[in-house]
Amino acid sequence: IVDLRDNGDKLFEAPKQLIRSSKAHYLPSVSGKTLAGQKTDVIDLCRGKTTLLTVNFNKFSELHTNSFIDPFEAAFADSEDAQVVRLNIEENWAKAMVLQMCLPYLRRHTPKDRHANYLIHYGDVEGLRKSMGIANSLIGYVFLIDKELRVRWYGN
Repeated sequence: IVDLRDNGDKLFEAPKQLIRSSKAHYLPSVSGKTLAGQKTDVIDLCRGKTTLLTVNFNKFSELHTNSFIDPFEAAFADSEDAQVVRLNIEENWAKAMVLQMCLPYLRRHTPKDRHANYLIHYGDVEGLRKSMGIANSLIGYVFLIDKELRVRWYGN
């Protein structure tokens, strides 16, 4: 909260260039269930396509990541090799129960064609946090993942 108060809704300016493939880290594994009801892993959803991956820990963080989706989809509208994958994470078991009760609302307010690429994970993601540089769960994070599952760009 101190970071948000001191820096506004953006903690840093996103890089203007891609991370070189030789320097890029690989996307870590996070399993969950899609809004379509399929159990899968974020790696399986991203493999073989250029992916804008949004990582959200709460509704407020979605406001941060939503601003990246429309420009990405506009830029890659004609490409079948580009997609958006949303990862919604709930680490607190009590909040996870509330989120499960809210799934019908979430399904209704998420376009049906996005259900298969909307992954919900319940539980700890410390490995993801460390490898992806996620320090603050109050804001949303956006990652550009290449076809080989390397993180080539990030923002929030």
